[in-house]
Amino acid sequence: MNKKLPLGIVLTILCLCILVTALLTGFGVRKNYNTLLAGLPEQAARYEILDELDSVLRAHYYGSSDRQAMQRAIAAGYISGLPDGLSRYLTAKELKTYQNESIGEMQGIGATWSRTKNARLLVEDVMDGSPAAQQDIRAGDLIVAVDGIPVDASNYDEMTQKLESDKLTSLELTVRSGTDERTLTLPMGFEAPSVVSENTQEIGYIKLTAFYATTPAQVKTVVDAFVQSGVKAIVLDLRKNKSEHMDYAMQTLDVFVPLSDTAAARLVNQAGETVESYMTDAAAVNLPLAVLVGDGTKAAAELFACDLRDFGKASLIGTETAGVGLVRKVFPLSNKDAVLLCVGEMLPYRSESFNGAGLVPDVRVEPETKTRKLSQDKQYLAAVNLLRGEQNGADAAQEDNA
Repeated sequence: MNKKLPLGIVLTILCLCILVTALLTGFGVRKNYNTLLAGLPEQAARYEILDELDSVLRAHYYGSSDRQAMQRAIAAGYISGLPDGLSRYLTAKELKTYQNESIGEMQGIGATWSRTKNARLLVEDVMDGSPAAQQDIRAGDLIVAVDGIPVDASNYDEMTQKLESDKLTSLELTVRSGTDERTLTLPMGFEAPSVVSENTQEIGYIKLTAFYATTPAQVKTVVDAFVQSGVKAIVLDLRKNKSEHMDYAMQTLDVFVPLSDTAAARLVNQAGETVESYMTDAAAVNLPLAVLVGDGTKAAAELFACDLRDFGKASLIGTETAGVGLVRKVFPLSNKDAVLLCVGEMLPYRSESFNGAGLVPDVRVEPETKTRKLSQDKQYLAAVNLLRGEQNGADAAQEDNA
């Protein structure tokens, strides 16, 4: 038979339960409260100057202000204060451009330029496969008019904006090459190829302008065609490769190197912990390689070149590389903008970190600045001579063994 507890005892037990619960909750709240209090001085110091600036602006600024634009400028300044020099605040438009360019969808005509003393546009570089390249615009050419309007100091910014437009339109450019002047119509926007190849029967040439998702398969197709045609060696050109895609670079590397005993590359965070690692498989192209590098060789391209050398597969020819070993990641924000933040460092197969130092070539050759022809490219010719010497040595060794 069940016994009923007296009401007084039940109430006493209930009060004890409430008291214990309150004490436990109080301890948790007090801990969180103390933690919050401990961080308040640091947070207050962090934003003190902004509060001071806001007070000055409200009291003395003559004019109206766009609060949203100011908040965006504050956020951009906050990120620009980071010491790496690579992290960036991206507006929604800049984010779209960054994402498109990371997969090879480019805006503009595919050229970079500088301003001359008389406010003309001096072409500095032209991307392979771009509208500018297809119209044979070259480094050293001058763009003197856009849509029939001469470029001068009064409209220079407006003209450059037209050339960088992402609108699917076309522009009429007046281009001066030496004393010759021509008028060209160029479409705006293009898909940049990441693989450009040339088969000279004896030595194959592959220019890797970037690493995209399609690059590994394209390189494999080109290399297989080289092998079938009897190519004896390959020159890989990374001089204008600034790609940040570490994963696609490692997949492309897999075409050329054998099975790795340890990670071919690692991504480490600030604590030195390995966040990602990349292995290679047993399949590899057994051909001598030479890699062209320079100050335009950055990030994943440096890792690719360094690993080829670490595996004993290639020599590097050219000049020192950029020394960018940090990896960036996009973090979207609630206002549709984003932060492009350095989150780690890529480490190669055997060598020490190249971040900040770059890669020193095995054979140093200064570049030609105004030629597009491989037959006049000193760095390419040095690579060919190196590979021919290696091939002649291998052929001689085979004859001795025979």
